[in-house]
Amino acid sequence: MYRYHPFYPPVQRPYSPIHSRTQPIFSYNRTFPPVETETFMSSAGKTLSLMSDAQMVLQKINSSKEFSSKFMNAAQQSNLPEVHKLLQSIGTKVQPIVSFNPDGIRLVFDEKLGQVDCCHLIVIVRWM
Repeated sequence: MYRYHPFYPPVQRPYSPIHSRTQPIFSYNRTFPPVETETFMSSAGKTLSLMSDAQMVLQKINSSKEFSSKFMNAAQQSNLPEVHKLLQSIGTKVQPIVSFNPDGIRLVFDEKLGQVDCCHLIVIVRWM
């Protein structure tokens, strides 16, 4: 379980109650402010809409061989305007940030809640 590997520093084993300590362990009673769930819930709602946009893109890639072929060709040729044009043709509400490499494509769907980045959904699809 805890093996030594020459490229990584050794891992310290977690505290075991079997080993006794000479000094007592102090626990502090910390008080936390009451939780405010409004931003958390709004962010979750925005993420759900990002997931539906990502699902639309993935369904289009999965169901249309013609679209997938055009999309891969444009991405492999680093033709970013064509990739964005193809993504806009799907009709998503949020335009993802696109990056690609020889292995596949990375789509980052992000949304803001007012002026704050509230959520990011990263989809990585391999083609090799």
